[in-house]
Amino acid sequence: MPVTSAPRPGWHGIPPSEDRYVPPLQLAGPDRPATEPEKAPALWVELEYPDGRKQTVKGFAMAWTSDAVYAQWVEFSRAREAWVRPDQCQRREIPVKNRFRT
Repeated sequence: MPVTSAPRPGWHGIPPSEDRYVPPLQLAGPDRPATEPEKAPALWVELEYPDGRKQTVKGFAMAWTSDAVYAQWVEFSRAREAWVRPDQCQRREIPVKNRFRT
């Protein structure tokens, strides 16, 4: 009898073709200058899709205004970007590991 392993979490397989990719809902770009940091802060971004589903992804704030955040994340092995509402974003801490302790 073959041994089957438990499915791994996350997405597996061939990514959908670009014509089948459904982007999340997003805001129009701001009509005034945005803050663009030298180092983008890490975020949790709650994406909302046209069919009503939501997905929380690890991302980065590439720019922002008081009304919108330009978030970037990786989905289906491709960098994606969207202007989203600030309430869809939460700061994320990236732990610093000192691998070379003396």
